[in-house]
Amino acid sequence: MPNLDSGGAGVRLTPALLRSIFPKAPATIIDAFAEKQGVLSAVGVNQTRQRLAYFFANIHHETAGFTIRGLIENINYTASRMAQVWPNRFKNAAAVQAKYGTASGWQRKAFDDIYGNRMGNRPGTNDGSTYIGRGGPQITGRDGYEQISKRIGIDLVSAPDLASRHDLQPDICAAFWDWKGLNRFADNGDFRGCVKLWNGGTNGLADRQSQLARITKILQGAEWGEIAAAPVKPPPKPVPDPAPPDPAPASQSAPTPQASVWAAFFLAIIAIFRRAK
Repeated sequence: MPNLDSGGAGVRLTPALLRSIFPKAPATIIDAFAEKQGVLSAVGVNQTRQRLAYFFANIHHETAGFTIRGLIENINYTASRMAQVWPNRFKNAAAVQAKYGTASGWQRKAFDDIYGNRMGNRPGTNDGSTYIGRGGPQITGRDGYEQISKRIGIDLVSAPDLASRHDLQPDICAAFWDWKGLNRFADNGDFRGCVKLWNGGTNGLADRQSQLARITKILQGAEWGEIAAAPVKPPPKPVPDPAPPDPAPASQSAPTPQASVWAAFFLAIIAIFRRAK
């Protein structure tokens, strides 16, 4: 298993270069890739410009350049859209509605059915609508979430929304690339093969190819050099216990309590009775 926090040599990704690849991506994602290039070099994805171009072209297509809302797959399909996406399952929109109805939440019911009992999803559960596409690779299926979890050391199965966290995108994308073993496709110039293993088909191939051509040109001007390991944040320094206050000097010590006025009065009365005797 690769160490996703190691450095090494590779294509250097400056914030300006990353911004040209993902013009509309949130700054937090650009910063994450610039700061955590070590996770890419750990799996070899930035050892060649071609590998990086394949990598970023697919990520750009999957997330519209990191602009899709919440970096999560939108499952609020219309019946007609669902029939278009799965023509082998549904002849038309009416067939979709006949199977899942039109009540609120019918799309989740459909995803639990369509994605159930495959990709590691358990039949008869909500896995199909839970483990939908998230993050740069748009990880899909319980198996995918488990595989990425093992590689980055974060439990995405129990908390799948973590796969959309901006600061984790370099780790997740690199782990996905490593899990699928995609270096060999880039090295062989087999972009279609890379897409099929990434996506399970050739969905969006034309856009992916367009992004590949654009990003390849951008990466031609990238520098090669040592890639620093992802920064490790030091643990917070413990807050020292407050020092006990210095003892007050003798001159400031509390005054000795004086005898009570009533006590003095009673002593005087006793003395008078003794003299009377």
